[in-house]
Amino acid sequence: MVLEVFKKGADKVNSNFFQKAEVLVEALPYIQQYKGRVFVVKIGGAILRLPESKKNILHDIAFLNAVGIKTIVVCGAGPTITEEIEKRGKKVKFIEGLRVTDSDVLEIVVELLGANRDEIVKTLRDEFNTEALAIEEDQGHLIARKIHWQKGDEIIDLGFVGQVEKVNTDVINSFLEKGVVVFSPIGISEDGQKYNINGDSVSSAVARAMGAEKLIFITSVRGVMRNIDNPDTLLSIITASQAENLIKEGVIQGGMIPKVRGAIASLKGGVKKVHIISGNIPHSLILEVFTEQGAGTEIILSEEKNG
Repeated sequence: MVLEVFKKGADKVNSNFFQKAEVLVEALPYIQQYKGRVFVVKIGGAILRLPESKKNILHDIAFLNAVGIKTIVVCGAGPTITEEIEKRGKKVKFIEGLRVTDSDVLEIVVELLGANRDEIVKTLRDEFNTEALAIEEDQGHLIARKIHWQKGDEIIDLGFVGQVEKVNTDVINSFLEKGVVVFSPIGISEDGQKYNINGDSVSSAVARAMGAEKLIFITSVRGVMRNIDNPDTLLSIITASQAENLIKEGVIQGGMIPKVRGAIASLKGGVKKVHIISGNIPHSLILEVFTEQGAGTEIILSEEKNG
């Protein structure tokens, strides 16, 4: 009886070992393929508010770095910024998904995005023994210009809201040689003015400029779904043209639109693949990158370009 129990226990242990070995074997060709390549990872602000999700994501990023993938992290802070604006008695206003940013709001945006950036760097260093470096806004990696928003004949002043005019790849590469690079979506103009830029568009611009292998959006949803309330409707892989049609049909809506539009622009600009995954699924980043099945939605330029 004792021997039978021991044998069953040993079989279970062996089974677990075999499963772990199979995962490593499956990951090997991907590790070999992506070593030395650039990944851009955008982490949404909502996910960074969840300690366990944040820890899992940063653990995965440490793994990417350990296997030789050059990783750039762009961090968000949207919900925290909104809360702080309201706490200070100011009105929160968005136009077409862009946060109207006066000088007071800009101060909040820079402060809270900077706090998230610095916390990511600290966690990677202290908890995961991973060299990580923050790029400050004034180091010239993102050159921005003010957005002049026009709706019909009306020109709407969004305040200090900008768009990326140029990505200084020399600055980013000088940091990337040393470890994981982390920065916030704040750009600076030629005359030194800081601008609040949509994080998804920054990530897309950086991925294109850096010739990234992958652009990965980490969000609070699993990916692109035909029915947002039904995870079973997840679309595991779609082409850029299919994504454009899903926007027209209203299947892709809300905050997913800038991500998908950024994905399409990235693919047309030379990025190989774009992924949208949930940060609430443990180690979703590793699953998406190093397994055949993945964990979210993969967007490709066309079927012919896949692979």
